[in-house]
Amino acid sequence: MEAVRPYVEQLDAVVNKYWTQALGPQHELSKALPYVNPTIGLGFFTGYLLFVTVLCPIMYASGFKVSLKPVMRLYNLFMVVLSTYMGTYALYLAYHSNSSVWCVPLASGDAGAEMAKLVWIFTYSKTLEFFDSVSMAVEGRWRQLSFLHVYHHVSILAYWYAILWMAPGSDAYFSLAINSYIHVIMYGYYLLASFGYSPWWKFYITRMQILQFCSFVGQSIYVGYIRNDCDFPPLLAKGLMWYMFTLIALFLNFLIVNQYSKRSKKSGAVKKSQ
Repeated sequence: MEAVRPYVEQLDAVVNKYWTQALGPQHELSKALPYVNPTIGLGFFTGYLLFVTVLCPIMYASGFKVSLKPVMRLYNLFMVVLSTYMGTYALYLAYHSNSSVWCVPLASGDAGAEMAKLVWIFTYSKTLEFFDSVSMAVEGRWRQLSFLHVYHHVSILAYWYAILWMAPGSDAYFSLAINSYIHVIMYGYYLLASFGYSPWWKFYITRMQILQFCSFVGQSIYVGYIRNDCDFPPLLAKGLMWYMFTLIALFLNFLIVNQYSKRSKKSGAVKKSQ
């Protein structure tokens, strides 16, 4: 390990240099949190991409397939509980800050520290969600391991790591809360489906995701373009808008293709019956 240490330190210095040049200095609230280092984020980012691009093709070629149903039930239950906590606590902290819905001041003191901790938990929960991809590969659900799936998981971690570095609070609460509750619905569906139930809200999950992206576009336009006095960095707000446009396009494409596929199957079934 000692022989490798100089190279790790050199890599860390280079990554931090370019990260700071791109995003600016680390916020004081962020400095008080553990493991907030762009090199760590890069490690998660790189590890996930290597898993998808190197290990997954090997697993696919070998025909490797194992059921993870008991593990997935525990994982989905944990994500429901964690997402409920994050969404509810974010709204609680925002409500007690006595501020508006958007253009929220970046709190200081205990309130600021609590919101920063929550942003930290939310950001690192995105690394836990990599297990979605792992389970798809291990169980052989290769069709679900799509470009949309991989892009979503990689990009959301990168964006929230930038928030964690620059402004762990302020308007971040809004997307944190909404996304957490969307995940309560989504992981709740996965949990119930694993027991053989078919929740009625399956039809609405993708549509709700698209609606949340649209709400984030509205927030980013207001904070990044209409107002010029918000604590949330304009770079993050404007970046959020363009990022959400990509997700809206990808999720709409998924929704349209999925609906077309279902109609084609239905039409084929009708012709066969005739």
